[in-house]
Amino acid sequence: MVNGFMRAKILFLSLLMASALSAQVRDSIAKNTVYQGFSGGMMLHAGYQFGRDRNAPVTTDGRSTSPQGANFGIGGALRVHLWKHLRTGFEGFVSTMPSGTTDCRHILQPGSYVRVGCGGVLADCCWRMEKAWPYIGGTIGGGSMKGLYILDGDQNSWSKDANSTFHKQSFFYITPYVGCDYCLTRKVHITFRLDWMLAFHHRELTLPTGPRIYFGFMFCH
Repeated sequence: MVNGFMRAKILFLSLLMASALSAQVRDSIAKNTVYQGFSGGMMLHAGYQFGRDRNAPVTTDGRSTSPQGANFGIGGALRVHLWKHLRTGFEGFVSTMPSGTTDCRHILQPGSYVRVGCGGVLADCCWRMEKAWPYIGGTIGGGSMKGLYILDGDQNSWSKDANSTFHKQSFFYITPYVGCDYCLTRKVHITFRLDWMLAFHHRELTLPTGPRIYFGFMFCH
């Protein structure tokens, strides 16, 4: 009987605390102190990509190497604004490193590329000033990298090339970033961002790793 009474007491206190917490959350929402709106938009980016692809069939001076060079792409982000500084949401990007921008362009034939698609969950801290919104944060997510390495022939040839390789691998990544929004109007912002992607595959740093710079538009509501 005592145990039953204690269980009933604990259940009553738990329900009371849950009710109080729920009321506090509702009160915060009613006072507009939690949810501050949302924003989303598109960004173009360019960067430098390096790292190691174990399956890249490229050799220089008899040693295996991985293409490194400039990449270009597009993507977007969607954020929910919470409290005074916190923003959280999702983002995704696609980047391509063509053979002509790599350090292996004298070996790789036209049509070779390394393409990356990635997406993840982001969170950042933003300071809302009158015209500028500086922010700092990070993204955690995953993606895949596709590499087409043509060592003989080119993309316009219909012959069967014996020395070409297509490779695909998945990876986990962490990307710290800093940036700033410039407020054109209350609802339209120009955003600038700099980040550094750290990609991991089988517990080792791999392609695609490197810095990127972004420019785009964000629409706030």
